[in-house]
Amino acid sequence: MNLSIFRCSDSGCDTGHDVSRHAGRGGPAMIKKRLLLGCLVALAHVASPAFAQAPSSGSDEPLAAQPEMQTPAVDALNRLGTYLRGLNSFRIEADSVTDGVVTTGQTIGFLHHTEMSVRKPDRFKIVITGSRAPKGMVYDGHSVVLFDDTHRYYSRLPAPPTIKQVVTDADEKYGVQIPLVDLFYWGQQEDDKTLTSALFIGLDKVDGKWCNHYAYQQPGLDWELWIESGSRPLPCRFVVTDTTQPSRPQHAVNYHWTLNPKFDAATFRFQPGRGAHEIPFREPDPSPDDGQQGDAQ
Repeated sequence: MNLSIFRCSDSGCDTGHDVSRHAGRGGPAMIKKRLLLGCLVALAHVASPAFAQAPSSGSDEPLAAQPEMQTPAVDALNRLGTYLRGLNSFRIEADSVTDGVVTTGQTIGFLHHTEMSVRKPDRFKIVITGSRAPKGMVYDGHSVVLFDDTHRYYSRLPAPPTIKQVVTDADEKYGVQIPLVDLFYWGQQEDDKTLTSALFIGLDKVDGKWCNHYAYQQPGLDWELWIESGSRPLPCRFVVTDTTQPSRPQHAVNYHWTLNPKFDAATFRFQPGRGAHEIPFREPDPSPDDGQQGDAQ
């Protein structure tokens, strides 16, 4: 879900400005990992007859009055997170639309396609395409490479031995949010104060798969999650709305999963493109907002 932005010049690469709190300045409204971590409430597992009783979300039948905090809806997050953390090898293709607000006040949708290949505990490759040439990250268990084919630059950083440590270091040391990083965190946090509403809406078909549709609220965010029904509780679709801004910008993504794919050795080996050259990576300067993120150069 997270789309990391980094900027490159001849003097080096650094992280772009965190625009999750500044969508009104024209950049996409990125969803930061910490905004979602507080949503993941751990409750005891219970049966959920509400799944069979609620009308489908495409039905004209109005939803009956329901409690704001439905245990099955909260429990679905934990089941999802537990299942995802049990996957050792997978590929995700994600198509997303991220809103940005231009100076005229109009909300514009920015399209991205993200491909993420993961082999735990120490390999991943992420490629993001949109209106420009691909950019992304490759982790081979020893180093992380950030590349931008538009500018034909790449930067290489030493890396710890596990994906979990790479995610933490990238955020805390360099201000880089790894794309789709929330998939590593769903269902791990216990915070029953942040989530203010959790509802099961109904059954929907997302890209041909039947998925349970849930709606959640927390201060500043409304978000919806579609989870594949049956024995594979994989996220099918995710939509989050920033309710702190008058334009209510959204980030929406559809996921396409391949479980236990066969990766060859070259998958996680970075090969610079023609004409690309290596430059140093600059740590972000402290920002006025949180002292961690640097402005885009």
